[in-house]
Amino acid sequence: VSLILSSLIFCLLLTDVTDWANVGIYKNCNVACRLSYSFFHANLLHALLNVWCFLSVVFFFNVSIYRLLLSFLVAITIPTFLLSTTATIGLSAVVYFLFGSISFSVKDKLRYHFWIFLYIAIGFFAPNTNAIIHLYCYLVGIVFAFLNNLKTRKNAH
Repeated sequence: VSLILSSLIFCLLLTDVTDWANVGIYKNCNVACRLSYSFFHANLLHALLNVWCFLSVVFFFNVSIYRLLLSFLVAITIPTFLLSTTATIGLSAVVYFLFGSISFSVKDKLRYHFWIFLYIAIGFFAPNTNAIIHLYCYLVGIVFAFLNNLKTRKNAH
């Protein structure tokens, strides 16, 4: 599934999007924009970075189809108050949720969180980066990981 989604992202690079508001997520956007924004990217570098992170997490941490669906659900249901009036596109909301969701599985948790928060902080200063969405999805992923860890511990006893 992740390879098919990645292929779709690269195929969509071939489409000529003249107005990102037609496919991006923003305040008061329509449902079609919420459902499609993760698959559109501004350029090849943007797509490569997002897809590389996505596939790395999926394959190195053996992410299930259910977690993939949950990451997409979180990405498309970002609360309106976190969205700007400028359209946002890209797979990074899904990726940041996945980053948060594996946070209990990484060996060096302190270093891991440091680097992710550094990437998020840099995003606040980088042009055309919606760092608030990255932060939101990462934190929701951490909550998911925490709840999943509690469930696993409870089932182990």
